Amino acid sequence: MAFVAVNADQSEDWNGASGREFIEQRERHERMLGRLKARLLPAAQIQDGENVLDIGCGCGDVTILAARATGSGGALGADFSRIQVAEARRLAAAAGVANVRFEVADAQVHAFRAGVFDVLLSSLGVMFFDDPPAAFANLRKALRRGGRLAILCWRTRKENPVFTTGFAEAAAVLGLREMPGPSAAFSLAGTGRVGALLSGAGFGGVEFAHADEPMLIGRDVDDVLEYERASPTATEILAGLSPAQAAELTGQVRDRLAPYASPEGVVMPGAAWLVSAQAV
Repeated sequence: MAFVAVNADQSEDWNGASGREFIEQRERHERMLGRLKARLLPAAQIQDGENVLDIGCGCGDVTILAARATGSGGALGADFSRIQVAEARRLAAAAGVANVRFEVADAQVHAFRAGVFDVLLSSLGVMFFDDPPAAFANLRKALRRGGRLAILCWRTRKENPVFTTGFAEAAAVLGLREMPGPSAAFSLAGTGRVGALLSGAGFGGVEFAHADEPMLIGRDVDDVLEYERASPTATEILAGLSPAQAAELTGQVRDRLAPYASPEGVVMPGAAWLVSAQAV
């Protein structure tokens, strides 16, 4: 089946700079998000023999875990990042997990087989839909009646300092660029909106649990500073600055990171919703 993406901007980003960064920083991101993601599979209550659909699977770490949990069943990971799906396939093969597969797909419009999945998962991957009502309705069709949904989505930017301590916001404070606008990453931060979306798509019993876990960003401030500096956003910002401006901005970011440094590393709070529901 040919790949169709209606969410062109996100598809371009995740098949470009953002996707490459996630592959390059995969191990760091797994350390950062591991404790949050560990909340997801227990909530899904995956049983032996079930079929699992993981939306926005990225490099496939959760999909592989779900495949192992389902035993004689199987798991499908879907993402519109071709480069991350290729990495997921490589990692699954290296791990010897045979009951997992991956597809390049825009979940909003992809023709998943109707009613064949028992569980719908997503670990921070459902906030980027161009048309959320259409996307969740399409995903509901893929689930059997009574099938379960378990997703993680970020709460507010304010509750997640990993999004506010980097070069973009520091540059805005220094007057070097405008403050970043609303981010799609926080599009599902409101429980009212999420509840309405899921109810409208054919889900019932929607429940929200606070998922609050520490996130290990790096071993020390210098390590995290290099990580932040290499991001696509920081690279773009720094390219337009004089050496003096770049040095001032880097110092500002260092100062923002310092309060989170500890003997264990640079640790920041992470705040997400763990949402569960049932297909009705």
